[in-house]
Amino acid sequence: MSGLYLEDYTVGRVFKTAPVTLDADEIIWFAEQYDPQVFHTDPERAKESAFGEHVASGFQTVAIATGQFIRTGAVDGTGLGGPGLDEIRWTAPVRPGDTLHTTAEVSEARATRSNPGRGVVTLAFTVATAAGPVLTFKATIFVRARGREAIEDGRVVD
Repeated sequence: MSGLYLEDYTVGRVFKTAPVTLDADEIIWFAEQYDPQVFHTDPERAKESAFGEHVASGFQTVAIATGQFIRTGAVDGTGLGGPGLDEIRWTAPVRPGDTLHTTAEVSEARATRSNPGRGVVTLAFTVATAAGPVLTFKATIFVRARGREAIEDGRVVD
């Protein structure tokens, strides 16, 4: 799939991503850099935590889901970044060896008021393992609109 334009994002369209399996080393690496809590960084000490086991950072799960969507190719050459994430809910822990399956469903797609060559798309993400859902969130992204001029950095772009 190559980059999609605003007109390709119909409400209800679902993107299924390639699965990603996490191992303990990846969980530890991410946590040491970005979320250094003992239940993420130390499998032995994690047994004494509220989780009772080694678990991945929720932020790592969000990052993986975002990468899974980007790798679908949907925003290749048409994505223009995004203003934010909303309604992030971690509903179950992710453990070493879990495989993450992510879907992103278009819940809104519209042209921006300020730039006719740009659209706003809201995607409702669901991330699940074999045990069930572990994360939901909404991501808002900007994408190019087809056949309309876009103004970026003071210049007209097709």
